Amino acid sequence: MKDGKVRLFVFIDALGWTLTEHWNFGGGFLPVRCPVRTQFGYSAGAVPTILSGRTPAEHGQFSFFFYQPATSPFRLFRLLPARLLPAALFDRHRVRHWLSKLIKKYYGYTGYFELYAVPWERLPLLDYSEKRDLFVPGGLAPLKNLADCWAGRNACISNWRCSSDDNFAEMTARLKTGQLQYGFLYCGSLDGFLHRHIAEPDAVEAELKRYEAKVAALLETARQHYQTVEFAVISDHGMTPLAGTVDGNAALARLPLRWGKEYVSFLDATMARFWFPDPAARPAIRETMTALGHGRWLSAEEQQTFGIAFPDRKYGEEIYLLEPGWQFAPSDMGRAALPGMHGYEPEHAGSTACFLSNYVPAKRPEWIGDFFHLMTED
Repeated sequence: MKDGKVRLFVFIDALGWTLTEHWNFGGGFLPVRCPVRTQFGYSAGAVPTILSGRTPAEHGQFSFFFYQPATSPFRLFRLLPARLLPAALFDRHRVRHWLSKLIKKYYGYTGYFELYAVPWERLPLLDYSEKRDLFVPGGLAPLKNLADCWAGRNACISNWRCSSDDNFAEMTARLKTGQLQYGFLYCGSLDGFLHRHIAEPDAVEAELKRYEAKVAALLETARQHYQTVEFAVISDHGMTPLAGTVDGNAALARLPLRWGKEYVSFLDATMARFWFPDPAARPAIRETMTALGHGRWLSAEEQQTFGIAFPDRKYGEEIYLLEPGWQFAPSDMGRAALPGMHGYEPEHAGSTACFLSNYVPAKRPEWIGDFFHLMTED
C-alpha cells in the first residue's frame, strides 16, 4: 500500500516560459503555472541562485572568468613560449576540452570547468569561479545550499555530470523504493539543444514532447508509490534566437591601449566586462563600445537591482550588455555565434523562466531564487 509524501523538483535548463506556453508543455498534468524572473547572467550565476536562494553578490558566483592575476590557476602559462601553443592546434575545441580536464584534475576542482575560447596569453591574469561542486554539501560554503538543507533526509539530488536520460532513470528507481522524501532532478541537455536549434520549430516541438513524456512518466511513477506527491518543473532562463553579431574584440584591438596593462576585458556571449588597471583608459573603452551599438552600459543602480553589485567589482568595473538576440562573435566563450543564446536583461520575455506544478505552493515564485525556499520550506 502506497504511503508517505514526496516532494520532487525537475530542473530543466533553458525551459523558458515562452516555450512552455507556446507548446503547452505539461499543460495536461501540471495546471499550476507561472512565469518566473530569471537571475541576470548565465547558468554560472543562475544555478547557484536556485541552489541557495541568494543573489550572485551574496553567493559569489556570476560568470566563470574574472580578473584576478594574484590567484589565477593559469599562471604557469606565462612560462610557455607562444610557439608551444600554436593557435592551429590549441584553439581547437577538442584540444581545449582535453586540457581543461587535465587542469581540473591537477587542481582537484570538482565543479564545472572549461577553458572555452579564452586566448592563452590572457589566461594568466584571470581566475575561475566554479571550482567546487555546487550540488553537494558545502558547495557554496559558508552559505547553505540545497544539499546542506536536505542532509539527513531521504533525498536525491541528480549528478549534473550525467545525462538527462540517466538522471530520469535514477530518480525513477529512487521513487520506486517508496522511501524518497525529496528529489531534485537535473536536466542540462535541453540548453545545448536549444542553443543549436531554437530557430527550428519542428525540432524544438519534438524535443519538448520527448521531455514532456519523461516528466509525465516520472509523475505517474511517483503517484503509484506515494500517497501525496508535490511535483514541479522549474527552469533558470529561456532562449533567444540570434538577431545579429557584434565584433567587440576587433573594435578594442584598434585602440592604442594594451590589454592587461591599461585595461582588461572579458567578452561573454552577450556582455562585455571591463577592469581598468589604468583608470585613464575608461573613457576610450566606453566610447568604443557605445559606438558599436546594439547594447548599453549597465548603471550602478541596475547592477544593484540585478544582484550583481559586487563591492570589489570582482566580475567587472563596467559591464556593456547587448540587446536581446545580439551576440559578441567572436567572444571569449566561442569563436562563432550560436543560433540561440541567453544572458540578456531579465525583463526580456525570452529570458523568463517557468514554474509548472501539480500543487499550489504557499507562495508562488517570482524570482528563480524563490525555488530554493519552495524546496526547503518545511
